[in-house]
Formats: sequence, C-alpha cells, structure tokens
Amino acid sequence: MIGAARILIVDDEKPLTLLLTQAFEQDGHLVASAADGIDCMNKMASFRPDVVIMDIMMPKLDGVDTTRLIRRNRSYADTIIVALSARSDENTRQRMKDAGANIFMRKPFAVAKLVGRVAQLLESRSGKA
Repeated sequence: MIGAARILIVDDEKPLTLLLTQAFEQDGHLVASAADGIDCMNKMASFRPDVVIMDIMMPKLDGVDTTRLIRRNRSYADTIIVALSARSDENTRQRMKDAGANIFMRKPFAVAKLVGRVAQLLESRSGKA
C-alpha cells in the first residue's frame, strides 16, 4: 500500500456505505461518506478526498451530475472517481465516462476487488505502478 488516502463514499444505501467504510478503514485509509450528490459537494472542500466512490442513482443530485461538478473544479483534477451502479448498460457507462469517472464497477461487486482497484489507481497516480 502507498499510504493512507482520503476516500469519500457517496451512496444513499447506508448498509453499503458502512461496509465500504469498514473495508477502506481496515486498509488504512481515512473515510468520510455522503448520502447524495449535494452532500458530496458540501464535503469536497473540507475533506479533500483523493478518491470518490460514486453511486450513480441517488436522490437530489445523481452521480453523473455530481461527477461533472467535481471535474469542473480544477482543485479536484487529480481526484480519482470510481463509479458504482446496478445499471451497467453501455449508455450509463458512457455517461459516467463522459462526466469524468476513472473507472466503472457494476453492483453487486466484491468489496476486496474494489479496494484492490482503488489501490491500483492510487499507485498509478503516484507513479509507482
């Protein structure tokens, strides 16, 4: 592992948020959570995440629009965005890619696989991969 990262989990499913929080904390990371896109945007400046785990289908502000807002802010240019969704059709994947997500993972997924993919993305961002 390359060291502790700041990870913001954005999902309206509380059990999944708790599961991911536990998994990333056990991997040595600092974790915060947000229940929707508006909550996410409110936490971006204060938490300054290295990684955002972004659900797509959420109330108030969905993951596509939230990802676009994050990418419009130059302060978050290096922030890794991992999109999660139960919808895995090509249109959904393309919308998230166009919005600026680094990778897309379909729900349900293996938590260990997500933690591993995030570690790979962090390592490649730091130039160690």
